[in-house]
Amino acid sequence: MKSKSITIDGLAGMVQKEFTEINQQLKKLDKNDQVILKKLEGIVYRYEFDELQTRVKDLENLLAVGNKRR
Repeated sequence: MKSKSITIDGLAGMVQKEFTEINQQLKKLDKNDQVILKKLEGIVYRYEFDELQTRVKDLENLLAVGNKRR
């Protein structure tokens, strides 16, 4: 079987083609990341929710005690 010779210019062309493809894929991933981030906008982490829930319960208890005194 005869081996195929590759020139420097041919190799440079192949490398450039692969970099172009990689850049296109990275652009697609970046676009997908932006879509995901947009969908997650306004979503609260669980620990933030739990902390807020505790604070609200504390305020409710405080107000309930204040209302019983009146």
